[in-house]
Amino acid sequence: SMHKDHYENIYCVVKGEKQFILHPPTDAPFIPYNWYVPSKYKETDGEFCIIIEPGEKVPWISIDPLSDCSRSHPLYKHAKPITCTVKAGQMLYLPSLWFHHVRQSHGCIAVNFWYDMNYDIKYSYFQFVSKLSDIAISTIR
Repeated sequence: SMHKDHYENIYCVVKGEKQFILHPPTDAPFIPYNWYVPSKYKETDGEFCIIIEPGEKVPWISIDPLSDCSRSHPLYKHAKPITCTVKAGQMLYLPSLWFHHVRQSHGCIAVNFWYDMNYDIKYSYFQFVSKLSDIAISTIR
């Protein structure tokens, strides 16, 4: 699923390849969050079911960037995705707070190194853009 991390990430593919769909933090107004109850999958007799867990709802990005979501999330059409494929022997620097969706080839082996982001102007800017988008979306509805 699409998500963002609060860590800087250096991503190295050893074997196979990974396909990334990236969105810069400035796309935040167009990437929809919904609130979901905490859940987990449980396998019983080869069948999977969703088990609801206790706790407060959590924010989750509910779109699949590989499918057409223009009806369910019309603002997403304004996002500017960047796509790239990282192949064996290549590396990707994935900045903190960038939204990303990842797919991989069969048998892919990759290693990544996360390190803490600096909570500097970049974080403040992201918070500012997020709050502005919340206000804008609430006035539309």
